[in-house]
Amino acid sequence: MLPLIIFTLGFGVALTKVSAERRAAVVGFFGGLADAMMVLVGWVITLAPIGVFALSVSLAFRLGSGVIGAVGFYFVAHSALLIGAVLVVYLIVALFGRVPFARFVRAALPAQIIAATTRSSMAALPAMLTSGERTLGLPRSVTSFALPLAVSTFRLNGSVSWVVMALFAAKLYGVDIGTSAIAILAVTSVLMSFSVPGIPSGSLFIIAPFFAGVGIPPESVGVLIALDLIPDVFKTLCNVTGHLAAATLVARGEPVRAGDPTTPPPMPRPA
Repeated sequence: MLPLIIFTLGFGVALTKVSAERRAAVVGFFGGLADAMMVLVGWVITLAPIGVFALSVSLAFRLGSGVIGAVGFYFVAHSALLIGAVLVVYLIVALFGRVPFARFVRAALPAQIIAATTRSSMAALPAMLTSGERTLGLPRSVTSFALPLAVSTFRLNGSVSWVVMALFAAKLYGVDIGTSAIAILAVTSVLMSFSVPGIPSGSLFIIAPFFAGVGIPPESVGVLIALDLIPDVFKTLCNVTGHLAAATLVARGEPVRAGDPTTPPPMPRPA
């Protein structure tokens, strides 16, 4: 995937050097391809519960009632770690973005509500744009670029979620994974987070090959999809908070251009 991402970036830059007419044709083709793939993913998501149910039943028969406690611990531990990551983001913004804690919480809340209800960072993008400009006073030149880019490529939850999911799946299937495998998975999650789609449970669609690489059965992904409703709410919360924080930090390094009608008044600096 990483070579494909690098090629795509290079191809996009090269496309800017092509005439507008030919560039529009290429962009239109890939736009239609993206729409068709979203429809296909929708079909897969619709049919997935059937396979997930079959996997869950067989797993429950094999593990017995002990799986209930493991699932409960997975929910609590996974969600708590993601909430901790969100609190760390608040602290980073307060220290380096120099935005008051309460103000950033108020700005992030609308996007977080949408994220919690839709489990999609893409759906929360309009709310992030509005809050960034109106509540935080970020320049439109920053929000219009940094926030869509962050939604497309930045998945703050990856390094937490992939490790927790791997440990849970390994425990369920009785696989012993060492510290080195966990470290490799954590690093890989950061690199692969740039290719995760901004849809519910998006990371689970690309994690199976890495599970297989560390000895975890790929079918465990089906179980994780079945259990991902609650953790994915907190994963999306973590992501959208990270997106808004990233735009805030970028804005701190941007000079305010006097007379620019697209630039709101600068954020007041605390004394």
